[in-house]
Amino acid sequence: MKIAVVLVTFNRLNSLKIALEKYASQTKLPQYIVVVDNASTDGTADYLDEWKKIYIDGVSKIVINSKKNLGGAGGFALGMKQCYDLDCDYIFLADDDAMPDKNMFYELEKTEKALLGKRIAALCTAIYNNGIHEYMHRCIIKKDIFGIKFKGLPEKLYKNSFFKVDILTFVGACINKEVAKKIGNIKEEYFIYFDDSEYSIRLNEEGDIFCIPSSIMYHDVESDRRSSWKDYYDTRNWIDLVKTHYSKPVLVGAIIKMYLKRVSILAKFARNRSKAHRKMCRIAINDGLQGNLGLNKEYGPGKKINS
Repeated sequence: MKIAVVLVTFNRLNSLKIALEKYASQTKLPQYIVVVDNASTDGTADYLDEWKKIYIDGVSKIVINSKKNLGGAGGFALGMKQCYDLDCDYIFLADDDAMPDKNMFYELEKTEKALLGKRIAALCTAIYNNGIHEYMHRCIIKKDIFGIKFKGLPEKLYKNSFFKVDILTFVGACINKEVAKKIGNIKEEYFIYFDDSEYSIRLNEEGDIFCIPSSIMYHDVESDRRSSWKDYYDTRNWIDLVKTHYSKPVLVGAIIKMYLKRVSILAKFARNRSKAHRKMCRIAINDGLQGNLGLNKEYGPGKKINS
């Protein structure tokens, strides 16, 4: 099982240093480590110049310096494209602040062998956030009154050697390279959010996604998904995903749900959303419907949404 790791980084040099040390200390080493620097301004480029010179037996190092911040989606797409021509079986995607357990790849390989004969589109790790099992990184798709939703799987499944999921995130995602080449690259126009979900739907068309609970990734982060400018991409990309992969009635349900939760007067009182924030989400819904993707300059990284 030959693995090429893709790490996307942006201005988190201290986390990146720790992550790279942990990949170099794996009981089963990857064959490649590809780091995509999304135009960091904190000394990351200088550090990576020196990191490339450090010898790790059997591991090839590749650094890709983007001229601008492509977001997680664009960074992973850039790294994925680099890996298509590498001598590897799987492409492993993770954030720069996700820390692998030392046996992570060993456990992936061991269980991959037990899955002989299965149509493997991807494997994925279990995720722990500040010591707590994080279930929403590995989901199944369920129907609800608004069409569909993603649902995390119960703890009892994590006692198995492996189990199927419909949706993975790009935190500990191990993609079958041949499947990746067949289904096309990650939708870089999403910038952030739901690029992994949209990609998972395409993965399922070519095989199964298996979660391997004994393979563990630690991702100790605070939840800020529904905050400030990020809500624009979360809203817009969900609408585009549903429009792309599901029926019109499901899309209508998704639009209604988004308006109720993020645009309507209910959002103002129930979720403390400001007028500017609700306007942003209304624009996001319309942009998703119209296919206006990519980085929105009005709602770029760090943008403050006025009250």
